Amino acid sequence: MRYYHTIYCLLLIAGAVSGHKKLITSHPAFADHRFPSIPIECPELGPSGSYLDKDHTSEGAGLIPALSWPSPSDNIDEYLLISEDPDAPTAESIIHGIYYRISREKTGIQHPDFRVKNNTHEPYMLQGGFKYGKNRHDSVYVPPSPFAGHGPHRYFFELIALNNSLETGPMNDLVTLDEVRKAIQGKVAGWGQWVGVYERS
Repeated sequence: MRYYHTIYCLLLIAGAVSGHKKLITSHPAFADHRFPSIPIECPELGPSGSYLDKDHTSEGAGLIPALSWPSPSDNIDEYLLISEDPDAPTAESIIHGIYYRISREKTGIQHPDFRVKNNTHEPYMLQGGFKYGKNRHDSVYVPPSPFAGHGPHRYFFELIALNNSLETGPMNDLVTLDEVRKAIQGKVAGWGQWVGVYERS
C-alpha cells in the first residue's frame, strides 16, 4: 500500500513540472519563463516532493520550511515568495502565504524571518526585512491542514525573481494575490519552487 501511495505522490509532483493551471506560475507574467530556473532547497526536510513533518503543519508548530537558493544574477532586483495549495477542492489555490520585497542579498529564509516586526511604522513587516500579504486567514502564514481523507496535498513554495521592484503604491496595505499578479507583469526574471506533501488520514 505504501508503494502505491508513494507512486501516487510522485505523479502529483510530476504534474507540477509543466505547470498547474491554478498556480501563479501559470499566469501570463510567466509566459517567457515557463519552467523553473532557480534551484530551491530545503535542508531540514529534503528535496522537493518530500513529506512535511508534524512541526510544519497545523497539527504541530506550523513552521514555514526553511529554504535556500543560489546568489542572484545581476538582473535580479528582489524576490517574491508565494505559498499555495492547488489540490484543495476550490476553484483557485488556497494561498498560505505571500511575501514580497525580499532582498536580492538573501540566499535563504529561516523560521525567525517570519516573525512580525512590531517596532516599525510600516505595516505587515517581518523580521526578515520583507513584508507579508493576504492569505485566507489574514495572517503571516497558514500551515497545511487539508481535509481528512482527501489524499495527499502539494504545498508549493514559489520563489519569483523580479528584475524591478514591485510598485506597491496603488495596492492595499495587505497586498492581495490579484494585485501581485498585475504588479509582476513584465518583471519576472526567473523562478524556482520547492514542494512539500502532506496528507491527513
